[in-house]
Amino acid sequence: MQLVVRGTTTRLEGVLDVPVSKYHAHRALVLASLAPGRSVITGVSTTRQVEWTIGTLRALGTKITVDGDRYIVEGGPYRATDVVDHGSKGAEGLLNMGSSGTTLYFMVGLASLADQPMTLTGMKYFRRRPIRALLDSLQQMGVQLEADQDRPPVHVQPVRPIGGEVSIAGTLSQWLSGLLLVAPFAENDTVIHVTGGTLNEQPYVDLTIRMMRLWGLEVEHDDDWLTFRVRGNQSATPHDYVIPPDIGSAAFGIAAAAIHPSDVLFRGLSATTTAETDHPESEFLDLATQMGVDLSIDDETGFVRIQSDGSPLRAIDIDCQPIPDLLPILATMATFAEGTSTFRNVGHIRLKESDRVSAMLQLNTLGGKADQTHDELRVTGGTRGLTGAPLSSFNDHRVLMSLAIAGTRARGATSLTYPRAYRISYPTFLEAMTSIGLDLDMGDPKALESAENVEVERDTLTEGAALQQAPLELQGVDADPLVLSEKVRQMATSHPDDAAVIEVGGIEPVTTTWRQLQDEADRVSQLLLELGVQRGESVAMQLPNWMEFVAITLGTVQIGAVATPIMPVFGPRETTMTLARSRARVVFLPNVFRRRRPALELLDVIDEARAQKRRLSVEHVVVIRSESRGEEAGRSDVAPIPADAAKAVEASEWNWRYYDRALAAVTPDVELITSLSPRPDDVCQLLFTSGTTGEPKGVQHPHRTLGLATAMEVAHIGLGDSDRIYIPSPLAHQTGFLYGMLLSWRLGVASVIQPVWDSGVALEQAFGQARASFVQCATPFLTDLVEAVEQGANPPESLRIFVATGAAVPRALAQKATSVLQTSVLGAFGTSETCLGALSTPSDTPEDAWGADGRALPGIRLRIVDDEGSEVPAGQEGNFELLSPTMFGGYLDRPDLTDDVFTADGWYRTGDLARLDDHGFLHITGRIKDVINRGGEKIPVVEIENLLYQHPLVSDAAIVAMPDPRLGERACAFVVAAKNGEQLDFAAMQHYLAEAGVSKYYWPERLEFLDEIPRNVVGKVQKNVLRERAAALVADEARTSHTAVQETQS
Repeated sequence: MQLVVRGTTTRLEGVLDVPVSKYHAHRALVLASLAPGRSVITGVSTTRQVEWTIGTLRALGTKITVDGDRYIVEGGPYRATDVVDHGSKGAEGLLNMGSSGTTLYFMVGLASLADQPMTLTGMKYFRRRPIRALLDSLQQMGVQLEADQDRPPVHVQPVRPIGGEVSIAGTLSQWLSGLLLVAPFAENDTVIHVTGGTLNEQPYVDLTIRMMRLWGLEVEHDDDWLTFRVRGNQSATPHDYVIPPDIGSAAFGIAAAAIHPSDVLFRGLSATTTAETDHPESEFLDLATQMGVDLSIDDETGFVRIQSDGSPLRAIDIDCQPIPDLLPILATMATFAEGTSTFRNVGHIRLKESDRVSAMLQLNTLGGKADQTHDELRVTGGTRGLTGAPLSSFNDHRVLMSLAIAGTRARGATSLTYPRAYRISYPTFLEAMTSIGLDLDMGDPKALESAENVEVERDTLTEGAALQQAPLELQGVDADPLVLSEKVRQMATSHPDDAAVIEVGGIEPVTTTWRQLQDEADRVSQLLLELGVQRGESVAMQLPNWMEFVAITLGTVQIGAVATPIMPVFGPRETTMTLARSRARVVFLPNVFRRRRPALELLDVIDEARAQKRRLSVEHVVVIRSESRGEEAGRSDVAPIPADAAKAVEASEWNWRYYDRALAAVTPDVELITSLSPRPDDVCQLLFTSGTTGEPKGVQHPHRTLGLATAMEVAHIGLGDSDRIYIPSPLAHQTGFLYGMLLSWRLGVASVIQPVWDSGVALEQAFGQARASFVQCATPFLTDLVEAVEQGANPPESLRIFVATGAAVPRALAQKATSVLQTSVLGAFGTSETCLGALSTPSDTPEDAWGADGRALPGIRLRIVDDEGSEVPAGQEGNFELLSPTMFGGYLDRPDLTDDVFTADGWYRTGDLARLDDHGFLHITGRIKDVINRGGEKIPVVEIENLLYQHPLVSDAAIVAMPDPRLGERACAFVVAAKNGEQLDFAAMQHYLAEAGVSKYYWPERLEFLDEIPRNVVGKVQKNVLRERAAALVADEARTSHTAVQETQS
């Protein structure tokens, strides 16, 4: 469902009932719960936020009954009860905040006064809300608590606070109010210092203090509202209280009456000026008057009446620091004012339920005119009429209601997502607005999946995955820092003019320095913040190996967001899956790359999402113009949104912008950016596996595992600050991302990136000019380099280490490459989930290392087990498992699949068959699912493939199972002929294998030739494709044989 708003041209008339203030209701109920005895609170709130507060207090033993329009509260010590109310279960120690930030901020400290441990949680999307500043301050006060990633759920111990000196940023008033409410019950006096030089939202803190005094709790503060003193060991006393009307709710009706011809009475509201009412948002009354709204008192009822002819309002200049929650509705009113209204000091408003500043830019979608800086919003009104359009409320009640009011003045219909978000604060909003003549109702959704109450969360470590934190030795590994974005900022300061990224493939290599990289990344961070990106939120990038990929990744992860790369070769199916599963709202992509138009292809994703019945969360598309890369942001008369997007309703709702122009328009707040720096256990990367045998799984890695993985490789093979890291593998794949880009950050050396693979470019530019010395990539890259040098190209003199991943390097190729390229060729094993687990070193003897998949890195343990889980002796094949401190944090949204890949004792099941030799070297012998079971006998596939590869008439080979009615499976060999075109015939293959001493039982029983072996983008053989082809060949022969028999019989 969506909220559908139709433009209204008739006069608004009627009576609008103003609900009571939720701000006062929260505080009154909490304070009454703390006061032993009875408090009577007149004025019942029906908001869901207040209901969650009541449920929490009842679970803590407070008796709250509703008597008509009054709450009867029996307060006293918090004693958990068996009451279950709105998800709170006192006896189980569970307090449900729902989606009420006020409840969370007030109760997280007060939960320490309970008689047993309490866990404060809420809706899943609510659990994304970071509250680090509040938690740190409560811990300074002596509250004993724990919270993963500084967000709910929060586990609080039943230990009274100690008090003392406490500091907190003045960003959100509710955080400070939460400290003030618990401070009187500390064992000692508390002094709270507001840092940052300014207290935002001062009226709300003032309200908290004034109401605390009504319940007998003393608080003193300095005149500048930056220091608060609270005496410890106080006791609250009961108090009867009348809750005033809610100015914040009345504001929506006032705005509607002001922008339409109207005659509306506001029952319950008897004040027309700020001075006449006790409400933190009472300033709205004076601001509305300044904008030209005629607020008068009805003689007969004594309530406010508005009579308007719908004339334009007046523009206004407002400091939003004290009244952040009023910004959305005031921005709507400014759209219908003559001139430009300026809303200053809005930075902290981006930390509300959504980035309300950016959210209100959707006024432009209706035809309005609004623009923003980091700390200012400007709205120019009266320029033209509005036209209805699809909008997003971001599940923010104030954004929903404000844009709905704007939509009532638009031609046609406006639809808004999360249509019931208003119930949080103004449950009767829909009925109230329709009662005075506005046309709003719930309409049919256009989305494929319900957008209502979509719960978004970033998975935490599952119990099974957490077992990887085993105490493994990491001697000689320097893993400081674990958050590698910190190393980049260090390099930008200490070595600003050194090369950070060298992009090859053009006329000449293009170098970006550390300072330039950091500057661009800071602009990316600022852009993301202004688009409302929050800690733990995915940011998608479908880009080739361009410098922009590096800058966007750095700009994403350094503010705690999650880099979510998408392979450039992916089509609509895979891209749709990644965008839908990751719930990315922001995606970066090029307009053109290699004759493809990714920005235009994104429109196909909409159709694919509809076919897959998936919901996309995309809101912002940032397009890198390939024709203007590296240039200053210039003029452009071509819109970033493709022309065909106008035909796609969903795409036309997205905000499209050019990368260069978007970055030029922001001014990085470096202090803010660095304050958001992630911690080691925050998720850094969301990478979807290739999914050749099923739907790809979202692999989540925290900064800790990726930082440690790079440090372990550096220690294992002796990399240093004189190296340069070559990256021909896609940066969107783990090999390029981790063992290319992040590895270069670890070392503080240049990464040499190549957008399009070409062995000539690699040899001439990457090695010849950029002097790359290390590369980790798939075996086919190695094959191409060897062939190029054998055909006369200059060898890569700067290259000293080539680590081959994706598939084992055949022994013959390793030997040839070592000689031809004059470099160390190292075997390795790793997965997206585990990072590298095994790796050879340059000092290993060739007879041990060639043809092997490496040996365990420091801190990693390898084992081979049989089907019952018992370890087998060296040299014996079995199921390969490993234990590593670089294990992933679990599959996104799939704890069941995460559990499946871990053993009971925490080892990771790789799904590979392998053996460990007497020297500890790993030999992968096949995938469990690739095993060929010929009449009960397993065929050693990898061994036979390596033998075929060494034949002079074969340049590539792969063996798969083909179905057989008698034996179950037989082996089919697919080979690629050597360059001379002469083919190996079947009899010659059999003779060759016999000469090599291979049992006849293991010989392939079919030989097929291909132009090339199918591989995925990182070089892995797609054996599923080959199995399907072999099965089809067998089926075709069976049909042909059956037809021939029928013809003979006839």
